[in-house]
Amino acid sequence: MRFGEATALRVSDLNLTSDKPTVSVQRAWKKAKKGSAKAFYLGPPKTKKGRRLLGLSPAQVDMVRRHVAGRSPEDFIFRAAMGGPWRHSNFYNRKWLPAVKAAVEKGLPKRPRIHDLRHTHVAWLIAARIPLPAIQNRLGHESIQTTVDRYGHLERTLDGDITAAVEAAMGVPAPRAALSVVQAG
Repeated sequence: MRFGEATALRVSDLNLTSDKPTVSVQRAWKKAKKGSAKAFYLGPPKTKKGRRLLGLSPAQVDMVRRHVAGRSPEDFIFRAAMGGPWRHSNFYNRKWLPAVKAAVEKGLPKRPRIHDLRHTHVAWLIAARIPLPAIQNRLGHESIQTTVDRYGHLERTLDGDITAAVEAAMGVPAPRAALSVVQAG
């Protein structure tokens, strides 16, 4: 999810009781136009396909179940110390930067952005050979072209599979009739 989608999730967006647990992405934080009394408000996700249902793994279910225990349906899943929503700048300055600084001190070669977590998730999905249309749906991209343009270069990991498929197709002996035409020509 995008940061604005994840931090807009409420406990009521979770379905942890079915045999296929999910989280429903229905809203995202939006920044109001300059001069507005409210700087941020809840609105629809970035695209129409941004409204989506995401499957949760058993480990995610266990973690989120512990995290939201005792909370009301309208509570935010991810919240600041006083129970309100995380604002990007607050989370970035109070949590993200100190964590990145500590990781860099321990040898992390780069300084990742919060959004890089989304890109890492996609890289893992592609490495696991999840088809791009499924990744498009999971990310909420309106067009497959967005997914291909942004992540298509990662498909290079399938080169071995592609060459093996071509080899298998071309390794089949040609029919005799085709051979005799080629030999006569």
